[in-house]
Amino acid sequence: MAQRHGAEKGQSESKAYETRDVKVRPLAVFVAGLTIVGVFVYLVVFVMFRLFSGQAANVDASLRRRRSRGPSPPPGGERLPPEPRIQANPAADMGALRRQEDAVLTTYGWVDRQAGIVRIPIDVAIAQVPRRRATRSSARQRSSAGGYAGATGDGFRTCVRRP
Repeated sequence: MAQRHGAEKGQSESKAYETRDVKVRPLAVFVAGLTIVGVFVYLVVFVMFRLFSGQAANVDASLRRRRSRGPSPPPGGERLPPEPRIQANPAADMGALRRQEDAVLTTYGWVDRQAGIVRIPIDVAIAQVPRRRATRSSARQRSSAGGYAGATGDGFRTCVRRP
């Protein structure tokens, strides 16, 4: 039997695998290009950082000059914002808002008198939800047994209508 040159005993003559080595030059060019791009990006970011930090220092210096012109507050006192001041006493305004919201949530009142819509306290509304659910489930049982289930309501209305 004639053997092919370079084929050893027991090996396949098929070439279904890579027979060449990796080319080093294209790989080296890629790595060099990647390094150059990386250094360029680093330098651009470094220059921009220096530029922006210099601008921030200038802005900080001008703000310090403006602040030093006005009178300094007494020790322990607060510095007020410049005029016009929209809220003279924000803490009192917040307290009044909370009292108004609590009054709406805890008292009965009209939402729309013409339409007959009223509001009820939230505690009463929370207590009514389980009762309405129980009424609805008992109405379903009656309707499945052939009873009447017409006036059960949905149990989730926030306002009550007056007839």
